[in-house]
Amino acid sequence: MKDVKVIAKLADLQEVGYQNALLLHALVELLEAKGLLTKDELIGSMHELDAELHHRIQQIAGPATYEPPVTPLQPRS
Repeated sequence: MKDVKVIAKLADLQEVGYQNALLLHALVELLEAKGLLTKDELIGSMHELDAELHHRIQQIAGPATYEPPVTPLQPRS
């Protein structure tokens, strides 16, 4: 029974993740259409924030192997 609850919670989290991704995608599209930002500006900001957070994590936890996530807007090559 406990396994079923865990699986159900994981499914709920997956649905929340999907809804958040959909919302963010729509928001970016609207902001871009209104000329308020470009995807390149957004991706640049994401990379800056990621680097800052990574630096803070390293300060707290010490150096570790870290692979930044690939953004759905522009995969890294």
